[in-house]
Amino acid sequence: MKNARYIAAGLSDADMLWLLSVGTLRSLKSGDMLVSAGKAVNEIFFVLAGSVAVRLRDGTQVARLGVGDVVGEMSFVERHSPLVSVLAEEPVEVLAIARKLILDRFEEQPEFAARFYRALAIFLSERLRETTAVVQAQAGEGQDDKDDRDARARFGRLFRRSAS
Repeated sequence: MKNARYIAAGLSDADMLWLLSVGTLRSLKSGDMLVSAGKAVNEIFFVLAGSVAVRLRDGTQVARLGVGDVVGEMSFVERHSPLVSVLAEEPVEVLAIARKLILDRFEEQPEFAARFYRALAIFLSERLRETTAVVQAQAGEGQDDKDDRDARARFGRLFRRSAS
């Protein structure tokens, strides 16, 4: 998916550094479950390394998410248990941030809430566009691909620099 640029563009560096400071780094092995269909999700996850598979209850893979992608955003927004499971396809690192910490930050800094929800709205809108698109032109590497790579690189640099 090409959604990393929407989250990175929507949040300030300070926002992203705050997320890092309150988040918990989790490492998963290939096959480990990050999210289970039907079970409440009380965190939102940012994929820092590796890739995860998004699967329906019958095991059908519907998406593959990688560095810069967000997991658990729909449960965060609508407070319903997920309809899909998310599991590591390879060794994966995610930054897990408790829903409560984010909601507390919203109370303290309404501007953060506005930026966060706007970034999620744009992210979800683009994900819906990608999901509903039946045919996509295969015109080679365009500006969207470059923008996505640039956003993922920025995301990685910020988290690597902050972790040092």
